Parts: sequence; structure tokens; C-alpha cells
Amino acid sequence: MHNHPEAASGGVRRAHDRRMATPQPISRRSALDAGLSDSDLRRLCRIGTWHRIRTGHYVTVPAAALTPAERHRALLRATLDAVADTAVVSHVSALIGHGLPAWGIRLDRAHLTRPRRTGARVGRVLVVHAGQLAPDEIIVIDGVRSTTVERTLVDIARTEQFAAAVAVGDAALHRGATTAERLREQLHRARARPGYHRAAAVVAFLDGRSSNTAESRLRVALSAAGLPAPEPKAQVLSPDNTFVARVDLLLPTLGVAADFDPAGRGGLGARTDPARADPRTEAVERALIAAELREDRLRSLGWIPIRWTWGELEDPREVPRRIEAAAASRTRSGRWLPCPRA
Repeated sequence: MHNHPEAASGGVRRAHDRRMATPQPISRRSALDAGLSDSDLRRLCRIGTWHRIRTGHYVTVPAAALTPAERHRALLRATLDAVADTAVVSHVSALIGHGLPAWGIRLDRAHLTRPRRTGARVGRVLVVHAGQLAPDEIIVIDGVRSTTVERTLVDIARTEQFAAAVAVGDAALHRGATTAERLREQLHRARARPGYHRAAAVVAFLDGRSSNTAESRLRVALSAAGLPAPEPKAQVLSPDNTFVARVDLLLPTLGVAADFDPAGRGGLGARTDPARADPRTEAVERALIAAELREDRLRSLGWIPIRWTWGELEDPREVPRRIEAAAASRTRSGRWLPCPRA
């Protein structure tokens, strides 16, 4: 594998260094050369000081101290030395390299693509894909050849579940890592590959106005329930055109204003003891009051505010149930403005 930027061929682009604080794996051979024995390695793993990332490779930190993305990067680094130099980091491994979220996608196996028609295989810690790669579909990240954002997203859309692919595609558009036009061009290149129709459905559904995974998941859930498509980040205005609120997802035909609440709805209405107040709890109190006033203003205009939590998104029946319960006929005043698409 080409592990240095200068080893990449002429047409390969180079990305800015995105290196994070990921531990460098140590091979068994290096550990033995340093004076450790196999029994030492077993003991270090047993007490949790070292973590075996794959056969014959370790990281010198407890597994619990690593995020899933850090563990995946360590696994990938441990894998690269064992593969042919024609392999390119791809799929979820490239996703992690680009710093994009990987909600709903397995991170326990490294993914590489070899530019040939046959030879794909799935192992316990490594998945090798076979497929043609154009020079402009390869980028160098931290000295390692990886697929570009566009190629990575289309590969993910071809092979992963719809909701997971939408979440990462929305994130890439929202962050400006790619554009809808570049994704459509990359999709056109994939028209003869397996999973093309799945990828086409994902690309058509993407919306860079969704600013986090929860909003993307809610959009998917609304679509699956046959509910109208929401307007992400729409502005609600009063009858005199005064700004009232920016809503995560607005359903104009149903009169529902949906916002994601990462802390859970239980936070609203919670009150602190004034005798024990400190600047931090006072700031939380002010934020809670502001949120309640915002929702009161929305209600006064005929909008039904709904807050969503992570837990509710896990139950596909909860989305249509709450939306339909809230969408009673009301007379709304004022107007709303859409957010420009990314």
C-alpha cells in the first residue's frame, strides 16, 4: 500500500492532514523485538492495558478509552501493511478518514477497494471490494490513498441501509464536503455497478439543510410513514413579518414544527432551586425559559411544536403517531420562509 503522499500517482488529489489522536498500532514482531514476550502481551491484554486490534497488532491504550472511530482508524492502520499496494481505502473506512459520521454502519471491519473486476472477499476484520477506480476518484489523506468524498458516498449508498446513507450524505452536503452536482456525476459513473438504484434513491433524497443525524433520520422516518416532506431550517414569521423562530423541520401542510432535543423533553420544565443556583444552572434556566417562550410564540401562530429525542427515533411507529396526533386543523397566521438548499 502506498503509505506516503509522494508514492501516489499523478492524478491523485491530496487532502489536508486530518490526523487525529489515534494510537499507532504496534505489531507483535515489534513488541517482541522490544523485549516483550508473548506472555507479556497476553497479560497486558488481559488487564486491559493493551487492546488487540487484530491478530498480531495492538494499541497501548484500553479499548474503552477509544471512540468507535478511533478504534476503526487503528484497525485500518494495522491492516494496511498486509495488503497489496493497489488497494485503496474505501467505503466506511474512507468515511472515517474524511471525518464524516458513520451512524448505523458497522465499524468493526476495515474496507479496501482493489481496482479490478474480481477478487472481492469478506473477512472477520477486512472487507476487500473489487471495482474500477478512476484517478480522480482517489485522494490522499494522512499519506494513505482513499476514495474521494463523492465516490465514498455513492459506495456507501450502494451498500448500506437507506437511513444510514442519507445521514452521511446530508452531513457531507451540510459541511460543504461535496455538492449535489458532484454526487450526481459520481452516481452516473456507478450506473453499471450493483446497488445503483439504491444509491440513486439516496442521492435524490439528500438535503444538505439537515444539520445532524437526528434530522436526517426524522426525514427518513417521515417519508417511510408517507407523511409530507418537511422543510429543514425554515423560518417562521409573524403577520407583521417579525422573525419568530427557525425550526429544524417544518411541516407546513400539517402545521407542525419539529425540533430535535438531544437532552430529552424532560429538560423542559425542570427547575433548579434558587438557593443553590450558580452561573451554569442559571444559564440552563435561561435557555429553558427561552425555549418555552419560543414554543408559546409558535403556538400563538397556530403551529404545533414537537420535540424529538434519540429514543423516539428508534421506534418507527412513534413518528407518524406523534405527527398525526399533533396535526389537528388550525388556522395559522403569519408565514414561513424556506431555507435555501445546500
